[in-house]
Amino acid sequence: MADVFREVDEELRRERAEQVWKKYGLYIVAAAVAIVLAVAGLQGWRAYQQSQRAKLSAQYAAAQAMVHSGDNAGALKAFAAMGEVGAGGYRGLAALREAALRADSGDVAGAIAAWDRVAKDSGLGEGFRQIATLLSVMHQMADGDPAALQARLAPLTGPGKAFRATAIELSADLALRSGDVETARGHYTELADDPEVPAGLRGRATQMLNALKE
Repeated sequence: MADVFREVDEELRRERAEQVWKKYGLYIVAAAVAIVLAVAGLQGWRAYQQSQRAKLSAQYAAAQAMVHSGDNAGALKAFAAMGEVGAGGYRGLAALREAALRADSGDVAGAIAAWDRVAKDSGLGEGFRQIATLLSVMHQMADGDPAALQARLAPLTGPGKAFRATAIELSADLALRSGDVETARGHYTELADDPEVPAGLRGRATQMLNALKE
């Protein structure tokens, strides 16, 4: 008798399973296919990214080799191309190298334009943008508008910013250029009293404070 009940129970479960499959089978298959395609797509995307990184690395190395061989014109062209169509970190590196080469060759205006493009590029990491801003400001310290340059440095001087100390030092230098000794003294004091500021920069700030006392 127990065997009969077990057979009936199994038959009922089988019928329920068939009903469920008839009702939801297509959805189950579609979901399974979607999962397989998603996994395959992710693997394909990772493989593509790896291939692209290898390609960009080779392009960057080739451009660097041009610099070492003295072919600055070819290197500039290569770095500029990577800076426009490259991806992620290599695009930022290439744009910064392009700007540096222009500055070294005397094309300061071209270098500043390249740094400013990087500084405004939201597709690059904050570190790249901050470095580009600092380099652009540094190369305009002598004849740029102090107020405009100060405004560009201000966002970099906040707590936790990677290049905070350098931005504050440049702000102090700009204040001196404008004749605002009190503001400059305040910046140098902030640097000199901050134990987290690199020793060399603290030393310069202390020297400037002493000079401003005379």
